[in-house]
Amino acid sequence: MRRTPLLAAGLGVPLSLALMVPGGALAVPEAEQAPPGTGSAFFLTEPTSAPAEEVAKDFLRLKASEYGVAAADVADLQVMSQHTSEHNGVTYVNLVQHHQGREVLGGVATVSVTAAGEVLHVAQSLVADLREAGGATSLDAAGAMSAATDELDIEAPRPKVEKREGGPEQATVLSSAAAEDDVPARLVWQPTPDGLRLAWELVIDEDASASLWQVTVDAQTGETLQVEDWTDHHTTSDLTHLARAPHQFSAPASRAAVAGVALGSPDPVADGSSYRVLAFPRESPNDGDRVLVTEPADAHSSPFGWHDTDGVPGAEHTTTQGNNVHAYTDQDADNQPDPGSSPDGGAGLDLDFAMDLTEHAQTYRDAAVTNLFYANNVIHDVLARYGFDEASGNFQVTNYTGDGAGGDDVRAEAADGRGANNANFSTPAADGGRPRMQMYLWPGNQFGPQNGLTLGTGTDATTYGANYARFTPAPTNAGYPGTAVVVDDTCVPFAAPGAVVVTFRTDTCAPYDQVRNAEDGGAVAVVIAHDEAQAPAPTLSGSMDPAVAIPAISVTQEDGEAIRAQVAAGTTAASVHKMSSHPGIRDGDLENGIIIHEYGHGVSNRLTGGPGINCLSGHEQMGEGWSDYLAITMLLDPVLDDPEQPRGMGPYALFQDDRHGAGIRPAPYTRDMAVQPFTYDRIKSGGWVDGGSLAAPHGVGHAWAATLWDLNWDLIDKHGFTADIYAAWDTAGNTRAMQYVMDGLKLQGCYPGFLAGRDGILAADAALGGGDSCTIWSAFARRGLGYSAVQGTTNRDDNTEAFDVPPHCDAPGAGLVGAKYSGDSLNVVDAGSAAPVQFNLGGDLGLDVLRDAHSPSSQQISCDTLEPVQYAPTFPTSATGNRGLTYSKGQDRYQYNWKTDESWAGTCRQLIITLEDGTQHRADFRFEG
Repeated sequence: MRRTPLLAAGLGVPLSLALMVPGGALAVPEAEQAPPGTGSAFFLTEPTSAPAEEVAKDFLRLKASEYGVAAADVADLQVMSQHTSEHNGVTYVNLVQHHQGREVLGGVATVSVTAAGEVLHVAQSLVADLREAGGATSLDAAGAMSAATDELDIEAPRPKVEKREGGPEQATVLSSAAAEDDVPARLVWQPTPDGLRLAWELVIDEDASASLWQVTVDAQTGETLQVEDWTDHHTTSDLTHLARAPHQFSAPASRAAVAGVALGSPDPVADGSSYRVLAFPRESPNDGDRVLVTEPADAHSSPFGWHDTDGVPGAEHTTTQGNNVHAYTDQDADNQPDPGSSPDGGAGLDLDFAMDLTEHAQTYRDAAVTNLFYANNVIHDVLARYGFDEASGNFQVTNYTGDGAGGDDVRAEAADGRGANNANFSTPAADGGRPRMQMYLWPGNQFGPQNGLTLGTGTDATTYGANYARFTPAPTNAGYPGTAVVVDDTCVPFAAPGAVVVTFRTDTCAPYDQVRNAEDGGAVAVVIAHDEAQAPAPTLSGSMDPAVAIPAISVTQEDGEAIRAQVAAGTTAASVHKMSSHPGIRDGDLENGIIIHEYGHGVSNRLTGGPGINCLSGHEQMGEGWSDYLAITMLLDPVLDDPEQPRGMGPYALFQDDRHGAGIRPAPYTRDMAVQPFTYDRIKSGGWVDGGSLAAPHGVGHAWAATLWDLNWDLIDKHGFTADIYAAWDTAGNTRAMQYVMDGLKLQGCYPGFLAGRDGILAADAALGGGDSCTIWSAFARRGLGYSAVQGTTNRDDNTEAFDVPPHCDAPGAGLVGAKYSGDSLNVVDAGSAAPVQFNLGGDLGLDVLRDAHSPSSQQISCDTLEPVQYAPTFPTSATGNRGLTYSKGQDRYQYNWKTDESWAGTCRQLIITLEDGTQHRADFRFEG
């Protein structure tokens, strides 16, 4: 079938037939019914003055059977969260099933209700047949915690019960050496294939790792039923493209220049503050030098400035701490601020610190932390204008409106010692739980050793490559000269004035103690040789309290022995320095794209399903995609970006020259499908272009971001671009795209796949008038997420792609002048000839009616079924000679002279002409040799 009617096509179209609910609270169009198992559908009820919560519950109870559940299953629906967006008037009611007074995990529904009381959209994952399996509770909360730590392979003594409440959920607070914070525990129902099982749910912020765990443990058997990590990690496997060469690209000169213009609030807070930073839309030092921005806080989103916490004029902090974020370094990875690591701007809030990019990142910590503070605050202020506000669970110490819970500013940890070449973001489910952003250093191991020890002078000098230490100052280009002295026991105090101390790792004391003793003894630097045969030498870690003031480096065991022998032979002139062959350790805190990406995880987790639940999971999980999209869209600069050219993710941290580098994704972002070939079926196992599988969640997420990037540019083509991303949503195409995506997160419901995400964005457009419906449809259809596409579950292998648009976006097919027709009604063309394609638009609308550079486009189809050939993307067409699109007034029709290719002989293709409003003309062709 070329078309399978989906309810999404009826979005925003009133139906005349209505089913009245007793009491008159709700009227539902009888013909608009959800097919079982779809999980998401659009609805339009009659207006009502009833509260949104009542409308939502009544609607689900009325339609229970169509969602595959019984009336009894939705008898006890409780509001998990709800809030209303100011810009569209929609109230998002997030409901959760309860059974015998306890929550059913995952049994949730998001019902979005308009200001007029109409049900706009429903997305649900309700659980059917609510009956428990198993007996009574035999395990208490502390026992469940012990079972959970055993499952997570965490060594810890039995936890202590700090607080216990009564009631069916027996809410308990535990303290444990395994967790940084108190551990909440409660009894819930965990759905399983055998029915509900009574389980303890625990949330464990593991002290020894970056993970924030949600674990459910069977309350009778102690069996672990489910483990979820609420920290979004990025592993080294995501960096497989690290060594790829940057794409060579010259920015188009035709676009209006905005490069170098610092983004600023239209309503700044007059607090006298200033920050020397990489001001948006700069992504990194690749895009230009830092600039001094003054008073950037937005009065709409941060009415008392960035350093306030009490809602009274006047800053509570002069450091990089305030209502939205506390930025500091955590180089010893203890999840606490390193002493003095939040730079201080003084009473004038002047945060202007030096930075020399030819040195290692550790030499400009204050500058990097200031940039991290700035970026987090700008993200907060901008996204609040698009609906990530206090009512919807954003991140703030004090919620000035009184909506939502406070106490959850972002803990932004710069140069975190937990790892390297990485970053992560932990998002507690509950509004009021403080998220944590961990930003790492990027050592550039591909360039060889970061540091060196040079022994001797002139032509007799020998240089040994060395690794770096997190807890000491970095060696500089100038170096730290001294006299090399070998000290075997550095675990006890010793004197070494002016020395470069050479020693070995030992189990007797930590590297921190070795370096502190050397510093106290007057040494200028320390070289620590590894105590095992390992290359390269490991990175050194240690405490930051109290801080040491001399650099330390790490060399291999073999080099350590060679250095010892050389010193014993009389070579003592030494210098610890940065290697001139190394460009310098880079800092993710200077990569605004990575900062936005990490913050974006908090946004997508808080908005999907609302505060109170983290429900992004499954093999179609798009969290990485939303984060990439927010990063490249918030930093979009038409001088540097172009829809048909590559846009990489994370280029600076990867030591690439500009934002057009390949980045860390399977393919860079672009509308050019020869470069970014994603279509929906390519998320399947073995479906990527090289026959491999896209990694989940990063590779799959990149596919989602590729589609949103297309949509962003399609809307820019239609509505124009604004550099002011603080502007109203309908100012330009890029602001419209941001609004639709942000609202779509709220609308799509829990456990979304690609089509659920698509439907949320379409519903977002409908809530704002529906003016871009066909543009949105055509963008998704081009990537296989069209009208007839089928999601199935959120398993990656049960979806079906389709490239069509709904009937209201599908204009009559195009025709050919003097064409031959075969028996199956295909237009027949000689491959390699010019095909004059004609169509009518009801008059002369000018020659700029085509949407963008990839219209018209064509796609190979099966000559038998007319279905698109698997993995066959759409490609722009070309016209013959100088004859592109023309209009004949006498015949009242447009003509496009399509230049076909001889290699198409024996195949069939569909021509797709996409107009500026997103509607499409389509025609099918058979090519003869």
